[in-house]
Amino acid sequence: MPDYTSSTVLDSEPDLDKKHDSSGSRIRCPLCGWTPHKDDRWFCKCRHSWNTFETGGVCPACLHQQTETQYLSCSRRSPHSLWYTE
Repeated sequence: MPDYTSSTVLDSEPDLDKKHDSSGSRIRCPLCGWTPHKDDRWFCKCRHSWNTFETGGVCPACLHQQTETQYLSCSRRSPHSLWYTE
């Protein structure tokens, strides 16, 4: 099992370009620092496609809570809750 606590995140994005959720938290991959875009989509086990960060990881079609979120570029997974930073 991967160790999610020892990753180094390099953040080269300007502060003005960082995506935040409604609580003001920054959303980014805890493994590499990648920030998702509003038009990025993930699939639920029910095959519904949506932006998982718009609903806090809950599928709007079947209400399944996603416990892990996959980085779209490299297919690595990490706990959904670790994507929210301050």
